[in-house]
Amino acid sequence: MDRVEVIVCASRLHEEREATRLKRNLLSEIGTAGGFTVQEVTAPSGEGLIAVLVLTGGVEREVLKLVSQLPSPTFLIAHPGHNSLAACLEILARIHRDGGEGRILFGSPQAIAADLGRELKVVSSWEDLRFSRIGLIGEPSDWLVASDVDRAFLKGRLGIELVEIGIDELIKRIESTEPSKREISRFSKGAQSVAEPSKEELKGAVAIYTALRAMIEEHRLAACTVRCFDLVERVQNTGCYALSRLNDEKIPAGCEGDLQALFSLYLGSLLSKKAAFMGNIVSVDTSTRQVTVAHCTCPLSLATSYAIRSHFESGIGVGIAAEVPQGPCTLFRLGGKRFENLFVRQGTIESASQREDLCRTQVTLSVTEPVDPLLTAPLGNHHILLPGHHKETIERFFTRFLRP
Repeated sequence: MDRVEVIVCASRLHEEREATRLKRNLLSEIGTAGGFTVQEVTAPSGEGLIAVLVLTGGVEREVLKLVSQLPSPTFLIAHPGHNSLAACLEILARIHRDGGEGRILFGSPQAIAADLGRELKVVSSWEDLRFSRIGLIGEPSDWLVASDVDRAFLKGRLGIELVEIGIDELIKRIESTEPSKREISRFSKGAQSVAEPSKEELKGAVAIYTALRAMIEEHRLAACTVRCFDLVERVQNTGCYALSRLNDEKIPAGCEGDLQALFSLYLGSLLSKKAAFMGNIVSVDTSTRQVTVAHCTCPLSLATSYAIRSHFESGIGVGIAAEVPQGPCTLFRLGGKRFENLFVRQGTIESASQREDLCRTQVTLSVTEPVDPLLTAPLGNHHILLPGHHKETIERFFTRFLRP
């Protein structure tokens, strides 16, 4: 969804030529600022986000009648002249009094466009999320004691089909897969260095990707999570390269069978339109509001460079030590069996460490709000790191579709 449909309401008392000029200019400026299509309509088509431009005062009852026929929430666009904002205040007060939902979009065309853009992301992400198929390949890892989900909720509330696939199916495919020499070469030659892994381990890591990619296509999965430590034990390699590659291919893929983290990863990727990093929280400094996250996999699209290392905990197979550049970021996680809890912070990626007692990719970020809840009321271990600032969009999605 990349179109905003606007129904325009104006009083007949206002001069028609001036109203037309004002309407045309405002809609044009919003569309230009937002980079999406803004189209005036008389009724919604069902294929775009619908908003009401209250061009003048005196149309309160007309708008309320219109709103009763439109999907909730209601988006009222106001501007500084012709009592537009005054009318919107009255209209929204009545909508709320009657138990409805809505908001007023007011300010510069750029500010209004930004608000509509966030809403477009929320609505389009909801449409992409619903009725999708998510793969659980192997059971969640034994140490995930707080990250289970209500599977009936997934199906009933979100329309998501959880496709459970035995880890044996993946291992059988891996053992019969001959990986592409080109893929092996591209991965190894793109690295700044290859430390511990042998050529056979590099070949095996790419074989895991190839087998997993084939399973995803066969089962028509939009996202998946893998009980990846079984691969370490049974095929003497890791899924770290496979998950990195899948996330770069816009297939959110998570570690350890963690369904809460996978859903967070999936949602973050949909809302940001970018690959995301799933990591362990390994350090929290409440005084400086710094957090460090680490894992042995990372989408290479997020990195300026990378080295190929072994898997940290086992010293086996392939891990990725990525250098993630400084810049704005968002750290978040949904928690609870029905995703009824949310932790989200915006901040800046400050640095990457290279400690040998942590997973290979390590990122330290500073955030703008307190991080004490990570220590006093955590939702779980795994959190999602997104490039860019997406806090308001995530909170809007959570409030609209997940909050009880």
